[in-house]
Amino acid sequence: MGQYVKYLVCYDISDNKQRTKFFDFLKDLGLTQVQESVFFGDLKRPEVSALVSMSRKLLDSSTDSCLYFPTQLTVEEIRKCIGLKHFSYCEPDDSRVL
Repeated sequence: MGQYVKYLVCYDISDNKQRTKFFDFLKDLGLTQVQESVFFGDLKRPEVSALVSMSRKLLDSSTDSCLYFPTQLTVEEIRKCIGLKHFSYCEPDDSRVL
């Protein structure tokens, strides 16, 4: 199977219903919420493709945005940030299916 890459995903969605759908989708991808609209986690290439596809489907590009970046951030680095010393994250076990 493909290799996991850590991603940081941030979004700003004006419509409450679409925002809830997107939030649930990110949780279903196995991402962990860091802040209200910021998620962190490991994704494989097909999951990144699904993220792009869902972003295009749910977001209105004239009012909404989604940033998604591959990152080298570690849980320890996140915990050093203000208010995140108890941040927890579970590495994927390769049993996740998209």
